[in-house]
Formats: sequence, C-alpha cells, structure tokens
Amino acid sequence: MKPDIPKKAPGQRLVNRMPLRTKWLLCAGAGLLLFGFGISIVSSAATVKADPSNAFSRWFVMGLYGLIITNLGLILFGQAIRFRVLMDINKRINKQEKEMMKHVKKLNHLGDVLRNKEDKKGK
Repeated sequence: MKPDIPKKAPGQRLVNRMPLRTKWLLCAGAGLLLFGFGISIVSSAATVKADPSNAFSRWFVMGLYGLIITNLGLILFGQAIRFRVLMDINKRINKQEKEMMKHVKKLNHLGDVLRNKEDKKGK
C-alpha cells in the first residue's frame, strides 16, 4: 500500500495562494537585506585579505560566501520587480475590462431601446 503523499510541498500551496502584493513586499525586503548583508561580508573579506598574516583560504571562503549572499539578494529583488510588474499589468487589465463592460452595457441598452421602438411601430 502506497502512502498518500501530496505532490507539492506544504509551503508551495501557501505561496501560490498569496497575493502578488505580499510576494512583492517579502521579496523586496528580503532581497535588499541579503544584498546589504552580502556586501558587508565582501568588505569584511577584503579587510581580512589586507592583513598578510591571514591564510588565503580564510578570506577566499569569506568573500565567496559574501558574493553568494549578494547574488541571492539580487535574485530576490529581481523577483520582487517581476511581481510588481505583474501587479501593474493586472491593474491595467482590470481597468480595461471595466471600461469594456461599460461599453457593452451601453450597447445593450441601445439595443433594447431600438427593439422597443420597433415593437411600438409594429403594433
């Protein structure tokens, strides 16, 4: 008997249901924090490198770690930009949809008026 294991991770459903605005805020904040933290680690590695008594591996690993954290911050911030663009596109589409519905209602009303006139002429 096979165990009933959901195909998606538990957090995946939570993230899929989350509004774009929340995703944007979380990614932007986390991205900026990670970017700043990574830059500070890189600068610390440069300071460690300046001291000749420190081993190569110490400042190299520290700098590599800082660059990885910096790039993760940039990736998260890029995702935040993506979510913001999606928010703007959705807003524009909703606005256009409302305008089209107004036009459709106006055309339906005109059609009803014309039908009523034809009905009155036919009697």
